[in-house]
Amino acid sequence: NRNWVYLATVYDPEKRRVVSYGLSSEMTQEFATSVVVKALRANGKPKMIHSDMGSQYTSSLFEGTLQNAGIDHSYSRKGHPYDNARIESFHSLIKR
Repeated sequence: NRNWVYLATVYDPEKRRVVSYGLSSEMTQEFATSVVVKALRANGKPKMIHSDMGSQYTSSLFEGTLQNAGIDHSYSRKGHPYDNARIESFHSLIKR
């Protein structure tokens, strides 16, 4: 019996590090947004957050949180996984 766990991270390319993360049994818009809020409270505001096109990252809750904080949102282009290479590399290390 396998249980899934989801990891959401906020990576700051200027600091070149993960500034916030969270683990959850569900990948929801609330969970994804909570990791951004955690980053804002602890580390200040990154200029941009990069994500894939998952529904939690395109939700009005997530987008509104970024917009209210003045954070730009960048998405990986379809068929271009290297747009998000730094954080994808980090996640692949964790999965191993």
